[in-house]
Amino acid sequence: MMKLAMAAPSVAAKLSAIPLALTGGTETTGFDVTTVMQSAVDTTKGQMFSVLAIVVPAIVAIVAAVVGIKFGIGWLRKIKG
Repeated sequence: MMKLAMAAPSVAAKLSAIPLALTGGTETTGFDVTTVMQSAVDTTKGQMFSVLAIVVPAIVAIVAAVVGIKFGIGWLRKIKG
């Protein structure tokens, strides 16, 4: 019981320090949410555009090949008669 009574003041001291840590602001911690989020958005946009630069031409090539084969087979059947 004595240990519990001694632990209570230290827990209370730690809990009372939480609001001070939360209201410290960005100047004391060096963490700026706006900068971090902007960097994350820029990185995500860059990655998405780099993927699109590869995927879109690949899809166009595949569709063109399918259409070309379809019309080519139809043309060969028409010639064969």
